[in-house]
Amino acid sequence: MAGLVLYLLTHSRELSKKTNTGALVLQALADSGHVRVELIEWQRKSPDPLLVDLSATQQLGLVYPLSADTGQACYLLQQGQYQAQNPVAVTEMPIRLNEAVKHWVLLDATWQEAAKMLRQSPYLHSCYRLGIKPATPSLYALRRNQRDGALCTAEVVMELLQQTGFIKEKEQLMLLFDEFNKH
Repeated sequence: MAGLVLYLLTHSRELSKKTNTGALVLQALADSGHVRVELIEWQRKSPDPLLVDLSATQQLGLVYPLSADTGQACYLLQQGQYQAQNPVAVTEMPIRLNEAVKHWVLLDATWQEAAKMLRQSPYLHSCYRLGIKPATPSLYALRRNQRDGALCTAEVVMELLQQTGFIKEKEQLMLLFDEFNKH
């Protein structure tokens, strides 16, 4: 059994984009015995039953990055919307994940799409929250008009893997990301 289960809740527009880094995450971690990654296409009207059930039983967490320069949660979260009922604080490395939360969801989309996905997915509003504060600014160079301090999906996963002690998996993903980011 995997020590960490990640669900990439992916916006349909991301599935065909050559610049989507969620595909790298799936590729890099496909053979990991410690981290399992599943891609789930986001559906506003028909949410994934597994995610709804995990959320209802408080077994699902939502991972989101924190701005490197301000330390505040990004996008809608900094406006005080969708406050976590059970926030998980990130204060030191490695982080100690709540024992009840073994399943984590990441919104795999542009920042604008991710905000819409969160707003239109009530089952995510009561999830545990895990803020990821990057050690370095984003290196992702393949998309323009990115928010300052914003990370791509692969960078968020690398930070999560680093902070949870899955160093081998992080290095595997970093190798693929570095090569991908050159094109």
